[in-house]
Formats: sequence, C-alpha cells, structure tokens
Amino acid sequence: MAGEALVPTTRWLDAFSAQSAGKDVIAGLVLSILLVPQAMAYAQLAGLPPQMGLFAALTPPVLYFFFGTSPFVSVGPVALVSLVISEAVGNAALEPQVGAAIIGIEAGILLVILGGFGLGRLVNFISEPVLLGFTAAAAFLIAASQLPTLLGIDVPRAGNLPSALSALGEGLQQLRPVTAAIGAGALAALLLANRYAPVVLWKIGVKPPFRLALAKSLPLLVIVIAGWIAATSPAKVPTVDAVSGGLPHLFSSFAEPSVWIGLLPSGLAVAIIVFVTATAVAKALAGEDRSNLNTSREAVALGVGNIAASLTGGYAVGASLSRSALAGDSGGRTPLTSIIASLAIVAVLFLLAPLLAYLPKTALAALVISAVFGLINLREIRAVWDHDRVEAVIVGASFLSTLLLGVRFGLAIGALLGLAYFLWFSSVPRVTRVGTDDGGASFRSIERDAVELTTLPNLVVRIDRSIYFANAAYIEEEVFNRLAEHDSVTGLVLDMSAVNDIDASGLSMLRRMVMRLKSMGITLHFAAVHEPVAEILEKLDSNVCRFYRTVGQALEGCGVQLDEDIAPT
Repeated sequence: MAGEALVPTTRWLDAFSAQSAGKDVIAGLVLSILLVPQAMAYAQLAGLPPQMGLFAALTPPVLYFFFGTSPFVSVGPVALVSLVISEAVGNAALEPQVGAAIIGIEAGILLVILGGFGLGRLVNFISEPVLLGFTAAAAFLIAASQLPTLLGIDVPRAGNLPSALSALGEGLQQLRPVTAAIGAGALAALLLANRYAPVVLWKIGVKPPFRLALAKSLPLLVIVIAGWIAATSPAKVPTVDAVSGGLPHLFSSFAEPSVWIGLLPSGLAVAIIVFVTATAVAKALAGEDRSNLNTSREAVALGVGNIAASLTGGYAVGASLSRSALAGDSGGRTPLTSIIASLAIVAVLFLLAPLLAYLPKTALAALVISAVFGLINLREIRAVWDHDRVEAVIVGASFLSTLLLGVRFGLAIGALLGLAYFLWFSSVPRVTRVGTDDGGASFRSIERDAVELTTLPNLVVRIDRSIYFANAAYIEEEVFNRLAEHDSVTGLVLDMSAVNDIDASGLSMLRRMVMRLKSMGITLHFAAVHEPVAEILEKLDSNVCRFYRTVGQALEGCGVQLDEDIAPT
C-alpha cells in the first residue's frame, strides 16, 4: 500500500529484551572498531574531510532502527557511494562538502519517494550480470583513485580508469618514498590480516567472541602503527585534516537551484546504487528466510538516513556488506548494534578527535584498497558465463563501460543493456509444434524432444511466453510459418499454457489471426488457457474460436482420437 512504508515501525522495540540488548551492545562495540577507520577512509575516497565520514555514521542507524526491516544491515559510509561523490564533486567549482550534502539529500528524497509509493520492487530491473560487472569495475576505479594517496602523490581526481592512470603516471615524479613504503606496508599487513588472522587466532586457541573481535581490530591496529611510524619518521608524511571534536552542525549552505539540478544525475546514481546494494546485502544476510524483508521500507529507511546524514555534517550513505556481516557474526540481533557503534563514534569525537590528525592518509588509502577486493565476485561471474554467454557479455560490457566512462555512465549503460537483452529475449519467444507419444497424456515439442507429429490434419502449436506489443507480430509470423510446413491443415490448436497475459497489441494480433485462419478454412482452438487470459480472449469471435481445458480435449474436439491408456514401455 502506498504510504505504508512511511510510517515508523516499533518492530525492533517489540523485540527488545535484556538478553538481546546485551548481545547488541557487544556486537556494536566490535562493529565500531571497523566502522571508525572505514568511515574516515571512505570520506577520504570521496574527497571530503575525514570528520564527514564520522558524522555520516551517526544518525542513519537510528532512523534505520525505526524504518528498516533487516536486523543486521549497517548503514554508513560505503566505497561505491564515496566513489560517485568523488567523481561528481572532486573537480567541481562547488565546495565539495556542499556538493556532497546536496547529492545525499537528493538521493534520500528519491529513495523516500520510491519507498513511499511502494515501488521497492523496481530494484529488480537492475540485473545480476549488470551489478557483477559494475561492482568489479568500481573496485578497480576505487583502487586506482587511492593509488596516488598511497604513494604520497597529489593529482586531480579522475572519474575513469584511463584518466586515473594518466594522472598517476604524470604525478610519479612527486612520489614520496617514505609515504609509499608506509602505505605499501600497511596494505600488505591489511591483506594478510584479512586472509589469515581468523585462522591463526583459531589455531592458537582464541575462543569466540574474542577471536572475531581481535580479527576485526587488526585494521585499526595497522593504521595506528602506521600513524606511529609516520609521526616518528624524519620525512614528512601527509596526515588527515584535523578533526573538530564534538557533534556536527546542521547543514545550511544551500546552493542555487541550478546547482541542485546539475547534481541531480549524481543523486539519482547514488540512490540507485544505495538501493540496489543495500537490498542485496539485506537479502544475502537474511539467508533462506526473506519473508520479513520489505524493499519499500528499506528504500524509505535508506532515504531518511541519507537526508539526515547530509543535514548533520555527513554525506550520502549506504549498506556495507562487510560491516553488516560483522554485526551478525558478532551476535547482533537488532539494528541497535549499529546504534551502539554510532555512540562509540560520538565518544571518539569527544575524547580522541585530536589524535585522529596523526593518522597518515596513505594508511587510510591502504584500508580502502584492501576492502575493495570483496567487490569482485569471480565465482558468480563464472556462473553467469556457464549459464548464458549473452549475459556474460553484459557483465563484460558493464565492466568496460564503467572503467572507461565512470560509475554513473557505466551503471546506466549496464542497466540499459540488461533491459535491452530482456526485451529482445522476450520479443522472440519459442513458438513450437507439439505432439504426443503417450496417447495424449503429455504433449512435447517435436523439434526438441523428437516426438512424432501424429495429429494432422490438426496442428498443435505452443506459445512459450506472454503476448505483448514487442512479440505479437513475431508470434503471428511464426504461427503461420508452422502452418506453412504442412499441407491441408484443417484445425489449429494453440497451447496457451505458458501465456500468462495478453496486452492490447497481442489481442489485436489474435483478431487478425482469427480472420486469416477463417479465410483459409482453418478452425482455431485455444487450449489450457489461464482464467485471466480467458477473460481477455472472450473478446474474440466466438463463432470461430473454441476453448478447451486441455490440449487433449481440444484435439478430441477436432475429431482426433487419443488413447491415453497407450504409453511407451
């Protein structure tokens, strides 16, 4: 129902108990260990002050608690959204903080409208192959955008891979050896920690939940060590901007309407990325039971979270798969887990803000690069290749267009290719002759199953898709092509078991078919028609058409004798 998703829910308040709250508190503290450095690193990826990443993680979890439907989703700064923000405002004349806030507000409004009208299912129009190619390319773009920072090079931000590599090559003369060494060491340590830390901790006998807490603490430990090395190094290592302590101020720097209109495509791209990825995260963590997930409510929760984050000193946010999985693995039971992590950030802002200025940018860049490998899902890409080579081409096209043209154009091109493939596939449905070799107990395609055609001069043709404007003419042509393969056909039986709907163009085509068959002296019989389709077909000439519950009954109505007792041995 439209508007239902706009009403806050008390679902998580009703599920509250002392036992679940205790688990949420522990999981929230574990989550905060990963959230603090990631929030700062992703803000750096977006070309924003690190405190904006921390501010962006404060209010969205609270709003998700009252609007969201997943117990584990962690809402906050994420890499893909930060990359779009970087591309949109990195080299613009507008102050980056203002542009990022405007994009977040626009994305939030679009998501609230989407969820408010109950249109959450529109997420399904972005196909899985498109997402696989897009996210894999985004991983390369994110890594390429962070390489200059890792090496201590200051170059303009680029929105595509060729420009990023060109800028990196031109800036190599600025390379800072000490900074690059610290960044490379941090990256190696992070990759090793991600790969081996859980196994090593298990082998030395560390028990849950301490094992998980220690494993997820290692990135923060690596960054702290990198900060200590940078602070004691005689060479100058760039560090993050000073973080002002305390809570953020409300956003008040509203730009001209033309600026808002100019940033709207980026806001739309952020809204799509946030919605699609967050829905995928929620479904992945829900396992087999997805009955409690409501995509429209998820859209509203993400929308109000983005608006609130952008109005309170942050920028656009999304759902992080790594942090959401950590929340579940740490024992979290409700979104209170993410609220506890946000409260930990508040403590950091009040108590540790001056110390954050010692963190080297190269270490945060290493953290971002180490995290993007999870965006490349080679197993799923291979599965698409094995399933359908055309969809594998869509994966590749989405990948290349994102690399060469940037995330906004890449996502748009990928989505259009996915929809174009669906339209083409549905516009050329299988129209096949069917026969029986078991006395009418079943009817199968004579081309695919090598069944003999024994019903002539009555021909049975099955249409294997719903009939609509894009395939109506093709179906009409194919039906008459099948008729042309046989002489002296007196009756045509259309097996409609796979036809679930017929639009106005399809009905118009069937009217033409009825008139053509009548002029050819061929009777038309509809079989296995679903009730909604039967109501549509009632508009056809009842003096010419006949309707039967099964193909066998239709053939018997044509005078064909079927013996269902005879079956092959």
